[in-house]
Amino acid sequence: MKITIARECGCYGDEVGQVLADRLNVPLYNKKTLTELAKKKGILEHYPDYFGENPAGTLLAVIAEDDGEDSVVHRTPRKVLDELIGETSCILIGRAGNYAYQKENDVVRVFLSGDRESRIHHLMEKHKVKRHEAESVIEKTESRRKQYHTYYTGEDWGYAANYDLCINDTRFGIEGTADIIMQYVKDCNAQEK
Repeated sequence: MKITIARECGCYGDEVGQVLADRLNVPLYNKKTLTELAKKKGILEHYPDYFGENPAGTLLAVIAEDDGEDSVVHRTPRKVLDELIGETSCILIGRAGNYAYQKENDVVRVFLSGDRESRIHHLMEKHKVKRHEAESVIEKTESRRKQYHTYYTGEDWGYAANYDLCINDTRFGIEGTADIIMQYVKDCNAQEK
């Protein structure tokens, strides 16, 4: 089973992912760990934009969008993830994982959101920055994520229909959000039997 987690900037994606990885005894893959793995496997230089959360440029983004679901660009997330993690059960943070595994049965695709004020405070505490810096990080990061997701998927980032479960993690906290996801996984597994 794979659980993919996309999230708004300032949400607890990595923290929730780590709780789930610990509970399920599976690895957690995020931008940092996937980049390290790509370096080890010698494929990082083949996909620099994929690992950098930077679409290759506005013109290429438009071309990719018009190229349809089966374009080379739209196949990139799945191709890269297959090379790095294969069929391994895991928790995957970001990297357009919800798109890469959208046709798989044994995948739960999650989107975490939260109220802006809580996300600002989380970034201020986590990175020891001032409010205006946290606000700027949110604006820039979310703009990049939207462009990145659209470039690699042709879909709107954060659009509920592209996920199995959307949760306001600022309402439930890290453990509560992990509990909701675990219950969803349990219910899905029960229905399959």
